[in-house]
Amino acid sequence: MRNKPLTIGSTVIQPGERLTLGLPTPELYSYASLHIPVHIIHGKKAGPTLLICAAIHGDEMNGTAIIHRLLNLGLLKGMHGTLIAIPVMNVFGLTTLTRNLPDRRDLDVSFPGSEEGSFAARLAHYLNQEILSLATHCIDIHSGEPYQHRIPQIHTNLKNPELKALAHSFQPPVILHTESKRGLLWQNQKESPIHTLIYDAGEPLRLDEACIRIGFRGILRVMRQLNMLSLTEKHTANYPPTWVRNSEWVRSPGSGLCQLYKKLGVYVKERDTLATVYDPFGTSRSFKITSPTNGIILAHNTLPLVNEGDPILQVAQTEETTHSESWQEHGLE
Repeated sequence: MRNKPLTIGSTVIQPGERLTLGLPTPELYSYASLHIPVHIIHGKKAGPTLLICAAIHGDEMNGTAIIHRLLNLGLLKGMHGTLIAIPVMNVFGLTTLTRNLPDRRDLDVSFPGSEEGSFAARLAHYLNQEILSLATHCIDIHSGEPYQHRIPQIHTNLKNPELKALAHSFQPPVILHTESKRGLLWQNQKESPIHTLIYDAGEPLRLDEACIRIGFRGILRVMRQLNMLSLTEKHTANYPPTWVRNSEWVRSPGSGLCQLYKKLGVYVKERDTLATVYDPFGTSRSFKITSPTNGIILAHNTLPLVNEGDPILQVAQTEETTHSESWQEHGLE
């Protein structure tokens, strides 16, 4: 079946057409013009409309690199359906190397937004009306928060059979169940949901080749699962994902220099020593940090100086596994 024309703003995109639009953001006090580049590949044949977006937080670079790699793929010429790709949702944050918008609000938690709200709410409302309303599926790409490094992972509601199948087809090292309504996952709660996956990998202000490659291959698998691409040249993961329902951050009992002993993805047992925090001024005072459960390390702090109560490592409760330990080799092979 032939695709139908697609309208974004005042622009009509015909089947088989590929173009880039610049969507305006709310006005800044300096009157400097900011536009969000949006790439549309509108296939000749009908199919799903997949939105892939990155850098909702302006310091998250891995998703931008993934989308750049995807847009240069010749395989998309014969694609069914429509791909809408936004390499940088938060252009202001990218130019200032910050996470938030000029009003200091977080775009990620501002959806669905409001036409008369804050700068962030107005931008979220505009993107919701012009872009999100067109999508049938969405992959939102993130990195860890400042001073946090995360193993590549998918977040979604695994109670939904289609979302579970899409998450499995992505084949990241870790898949986490969440019923969160934060960020673009609110779309999964709607009466007519946009089936949404969150891919979270690496750390801010860094490009991580393993995280980029796992994300790039995962998106291709999802597009094949949705029958947007043919099944040829299929990448098969060597390590099946680890499924996770519960995780918790282990926090520092004291302040000082933090020495980590465990790497991302390794399996730890309850009461294993994960890190030590000791006095930087040379006294004998120190604090031992142990695992609260059997599981794998999902994320860790990257800043050696910590305060009492700072998050140090995130541990996901799982049965023993060796699959996630090799995620970096899998991403670079």
